Amino acid sequence: MKIADIMTKDVVYVEVPGSRSEVVEVMAKSGKSGLPVVKKGTRKLVGIVTKSDLLKNPDEEQLALLMTRDPISVRAEDDVKQAIELLVKHDIRRLPVVNEEGEIVGIVSVADIVAKVIPRLNFNKPIKNFYSKRIPLVWDKTPLNVAYEIMRLSRYKYLVALNDEAKLSGIITEEDIVRSAEIKSMEKKSSSAPSEGTEWDWDAITIVYIFKKELTIPSDVKVEDVMVKRVITVNEYTNLKECARRMARYNIDQLPVLNAEGKLVGIIEDKDLVAAIANVL
Repeated sequence: MKIADIMTKDVVYVEVPGSRSEVVEVMAKSGKSGLPVVKKGTRKLVGIVTKSDLLKNPDEEQLALLMTRDPISVRAEDDVKQAIELLVKHDIRRLPVVNEEGEIVGIVSVADIVAKVIPRLNFNKPIKNFYSKRIPLVWDKTPLNVAYEIMRLSRYKYLVALNDEAKLSGIITEEDIVRSAEIKSMEKKSSSAPSEGTEWDWDAITIVYIFKKELTIPSDVKVEDVMVKRVITVNEYTNLKECARRMARYNIDQLPVLNAEGKLVGIIEDKDLVAAIANVL
């Protein structure tokens, strides 16, 4: 199977020079969490920008300083196995597809592998040996800005929420947080003065006003206010193809795993499914 068989050909992208505001607007309209970046007026690939980049650099406005330059890419004629190996090796979620001139002609993602490749395979192993028993948890009454800090420090893009009875009550993702964040015009004031003994003498502190846009995560909103409450789950003996089917059907990236008693025992992500089939193609 070739990448051309499964890639998305109608690529949504942004151009550089560009701004954070433009990226946020395109992401909001398209529903994409990552966008290829091309040189303005061309389709020449120069980078990629994700929602993670926006969250990691809330003070930065210039797209050129937000994006990852020279991203890993593939060709349409390459085998799907090569794309899978790159996705797993580099722990990334999407690969731009370029032609010989380096122009973007498509994009292939983990979601494409889950929806278009796994269902075609004769691979019905249960997920028992593939899901993770380490679960990123949060109390559903946690303020959203605190939940983001937990997510940032733990390097997870989602958190499984528990209620007051320590039972599964929802899932919150990075996308949920970005959707709830506010883009505000802020006036920031910084001041500085030279230290003693320097060559310069100052009669007053120099005040510099910097106008910029900042991604602000509200502190008065709780996880339960924005989390997904209808959680799709699987059990330890659900097979990989069924997991892929549920992820594709509900457009989700992870599934909490329950045991026979209905207790939470783990989580399986779409990238776990991709890693599981990497050696069978």
